[in-house]
Amino acid sequence: MTRAHESLDLVDLSAALELGEISPVELLQGCLTRIATANPKLNAIVALDEAGALASARQSEERQLAGKRLGPLDGIPLSIKDNLFVRGMPATWGSQLYATFVPEEDDLWVSRLRAGGAVIVGKTNTPEFALSTHTENALFGATRNPWSTDHVPGGSSGGAAASVASGMLPLAIGTDAGGSIRLPASFTGLVGLKPSVGRIPRLHGFPAMVTDFQVIGLLARSVRGVEMVLRVLAGADGRDRASLAFQGEAAAVLQQPVRVGVVDAVGGEPMDTEVIAALRDAAERMAGQGFIVEPKAAPYDLDLLKRFWAVLSSAGLARVIARFPEAQYSDVNPAMLALARQGAGVTGAQYAVALDQLGAFRAAAAAAFAPSDVLLTPSSPVLPWRVGESPPLTIEGREANPRTPLAFSTYANATGYPAISVPWTRSRSGLPIGVQIVARYGQERTLLAVARELERLSPWKDARPPQL
Repeated sequence: MTRAHESLDLVDLSAALELGEISPVELLQGCLTRIATANPKLNAIVALDEAGALASARQSEERQLAGKRLGPLDGIPLSIKDNLFVRGMPATWGSQLYATFVPEEDDLWVSRLRAGGAVIVGKTNTPEFALSTHTENALFGATRNPWSTDHVPGGSSGGAAASVASGMLPLAIGTDAGGSIRLPASFTGLVGLKPSVGRIPRLHGFPAMVTDFQVIGLLARSVRGVEMVLRVLAGADGRDRASLAFQGEAAAVLQQPVRVGVVDAVGGEPMDTEVIAALRDAAERMAGQGFIVEPKAAPYDLDLLKRFWAVLSSAGLARVIARFPEAQYSDVNPAMLALARQGAGVTGAQYAVALDQLGAFRAAAAAAFAPSDVLLTPSSPVLPWRVGESPPLTIEGREANPRTPLAFSTYANATGYPAISVPWTRSRSGLPIGVQIVARYGQERTLLAVARELERLSPWKDARPPQL
């Protein structure tokens, strides 16, 4: 794959495969060459299945030559986050506890990928238990940002984002329980989609850390790219009750006028001035295109969200840790072990209260969304920080906390709403800055249509990181 192919959008690559302008084997070999060059510098891909990928690519090429492609993903190489189940490939969850674990079956959506002819190339790095805003663990080390290898790509789908932003692969699939797709998308200049809960059905996988917050998320270079993948993976399956709410989705159509609520502050959290400037610029450009753009107070109580998140996530982690003998606890990151021990002290009554709080939060958030059709927010209040460091403790002279990077994102997980991060601009230091759009539950059509317009207006266009 030439450098030109590395910069092609996913949809353009699919079209090139359809027209026979490039073969699946040629495309894969180009990706593997790029991986050999870039991955040692980024540490994004932690398990590579060259033989399996080559076999899939050859089968795809046979179909291509026979004019029998299975769909838009036939022959497309991709990566999958290391906390997801792919038959015959490691799933370590970034933890030494699962260092040798290999699932025996595919998750539902992986089966759909295979049925569509996609080429699964490897697994990408994630922090332990996918519970961090930066991607680093004791098994594989730290993943770095293609825009600046001194900086983090975000987490917990940081390996997934780095694999696409660097040109190693055109598509990555990860997870998002609190912003784990959208934060890395913003930090690496990609489009990152978190669908509604149930939109992409699931069955086989690790235990849920925070009830139903986590969904399968998509990372690509364009809105139309993630939309194309969503059409392949979405759809009801009786084995996942949450998916039964969705019986298919039409193409994105934008009906004017669209009311855009601009949320530029929440819970007293600090924000980088360059992030605020990017948000205001996006809002102004949307207003100039006929959107009804209005300032809006955050339609959720961030303090309440933090309270029930702390209970649900710590108890969820305690459940995972309890599966292993205490002798193995030394293999766990001390911060994760401390959180698990905190969760082990959560009583049934306390957990039930947290669920009650979640229910009240969802009802209040739904009522407060009106009259907006979508919300426009920062993807994150912060810029990427340096590898080996924690998230900034102060921003613009104001106190921050470890969850500040997710102040605008976890809301969509708690409500189950779809959300997307779209690259907007670069900071003075050259690091990407994204903006987020959130729509009501099940309203992916509106979300993606608005995101396409936002992408069209973006000064980002086809920016690419430096050659590694």
